[in-house]
Amino acid sequence: MCGIVGFNWENKNEIIELTSLLTHRGPEQEGYYVGGGVSIGHRRLCILDLSEKGRQPIYNEDKSICISFNGEVFNFKKIKQMLEEKGHVFKSNTDTEVIVHGYEEWGMHILNKLNGQFAFCIFDKKKEKFFMARDRLGIKPFYYYSKNEKFIFGSELKIMLKSDIPKEIDKTALNHYLFFGYTPGKQSILKNVKKLLPGHYMIYDLSRKKITKCKAYWKISFSDKLMITEDNIKQKLLANLNHCIQMELISDVPVGAFLSGGVDSSILVSVMSKYLHNLKTFSIRFDYAEFNESEYAKIISNKFGTDHHEIEFDATSIDKLIPKLVYYYDEPFGDPSMIPTYLVSSVASKHVKVCLSGTGGDELFGGYSRYNEFVLLKSVNHLPQILKNCLNSSITALNFFLKNDKLNKLKSFLSEEEPDFSLYLKLFSYLFRGEEEQIGDLNQLQYFKKYFKYENVVTNMQNFDINEYLPNCLLIKEDRAAMGVSLEVRVPFINYKLVEFVAKISPDMKIKFFEKKYILKKAFEGILPNKILYRKKKGFGVPLVHYFRKELKEFAYTEMFSFVDFQYYNKEVLQKLWDKHQKKEADYSALFWSIIMFNLWYKKWVRS
Repeated sequence: MCGIVGFNWENKNEIIELTSLLTHRGPEQEGYYVGGGVSIGHRRLCILDLSEKGRQPIYNEDKSICISFNGEVFNFKKIKQMLEEKGHVFKSNTDTEVIVHGYEEWGMHILNKLNGQFAFCIFDKKKEKFFMARDRLGIKPFYYYSKNEKFIFGSELKIMLKSDIPKEIDKTALNHYLFFGYTPGKQSILKNVKKLLPGHYMIYDLSRKKITKCKAYWKISFSDKLMITEDNIKQKLLANLNHCIQMELISDVPVGAFLSGGVDSSILVSVMSKYLHNLKTFSIRFDYAEFNESEYAKIISNKFGTDHHEIEFDATSIDKLIPKLVYYYDEPFGDPSMIPTYLVSSVASKHVKVCLSGTGGDELFGGYSRYNEFVLLKSVNHLPQILKNCLNSSITALNFFLKNDKLNKLKSFLSEEEPDFSLYLKLFSYLFRGEEEQIGDLNQLQYFKKYFKYENVVTNMQNFDINEYLPNCLLIKEDRAAMGVSLEVRVPFINYKLVEFVAKISPDMKIKFFEKKYILKKAFEGILPNKILYRKKKGFGVPLVHYFRKELKEFAYTEMFSFVDFQYYNKEVLQKLWDKHQKKEADYSALFWSIIMFNLWYKKWVRS
């Protein structure tokens, strides 16, 4: 992977300075183009064609077109052959050069031929425009600022944070962050800094100094369904998964795999081991037993004969890690699993330059507990209010003795009947714990209604998760963590060809009799042990619930309550939640982590 930067004016010193901010994304090569009224920079992590011929920006034959590219095109050899047959001459064996000549031949329609994960900017000198695009699922990031005839883009927000644009907090994005732990799709935490949406391209007219087009070229649809037997679905699923995983192994450097011992990572390893000898796998374990899944990773490692690397981390490791997280996650990010993601990436980067990850499997096949929980809550939602009031009173009385956080959370779903999208957002909300927690107004999130358009409730939840949660949280988390240690991560579960196939599978085959990922598990029976396939799902967790009561208690309290730079959270409410957490009456560690990460981000990137 790589880092890309550019703007619509000429300044060699500035483009070198801003590009250097992305050295971690591409420590091996750098390149610049300054001329024609623009400046473009690039940092390269060499994966395909490790020679100087792969240095970017890369040009077409007459140098009228150049590109700064971040990502991989997995089917580039096939496209290259097509272009050579049309007379195009290549100087390298990179996938990047294929896009340059493909754009020259087909214009924006090159996007329909690419199978990969990418974000790029093409400078077309003759047409005086930037042509920019992002991959279909949003695996690779693309930020931009366009105002007052000034345009600047980059792989990470730090490009804008270190330029001279205003650092004004977007209150709507901040509210979204407090709900979910990440900022929404189009917006960033800074006003007027946007993200190019997944599956979109954009054209910036350099002569008119404005964006003239921003349009989708791909969108997932769940409308068509496969009318075949369960056995046929399993066979086709196995074939599709094998094909996509094998396709994404293309590399001129060593490739490994993250292995948690969960279903998705175990499937990856089972397939990869057929094509790679001495496959290296990587996992971590924490110092609290309930967060340790190492036994399952070892089962898979032993079964498929991988060279497995596992390291234990504790609160001291995290304390040392936090300043790095604030730098690499240059936009507030509240998902605590950023910690193990960074840690396992740091372990892997010592042995390989590319790793495959099972990210996306839960969204694609219905792997989250909340899918089943939503079905139950929807039934409760439709109860007469008098029954809800009785249930509320019963829970209050019972919880006087039990002091159960989950029962307290259930009370929040016993108000007036809500539409499906609102009910799901409340369930999904990353920080939601109960009535006493300050979370903002759900009515501000009406734009999420568009995802709840299908008859099937599971399909609607998947539609939301694939379009919102996956690109804006999970893929951002993985990109920043891996790129922070110069590691390329690939996610074959969301290869768009596989996504289009799985979208046609009936939701009844994804969750059947409350069994999550039903068809995926059935397809791999006999390949993976049932102990792996049918064990209780655990998230990629970290013991913050314990650390904030013990090892990191002083640190957490200081960072939350001494912060006065930007007032956005009621500290009286926060103090009550802190006290409940310390008394073990509730777990607010996710909320505390989000507040800590915003405060540290603000001090690092805005105050300074």
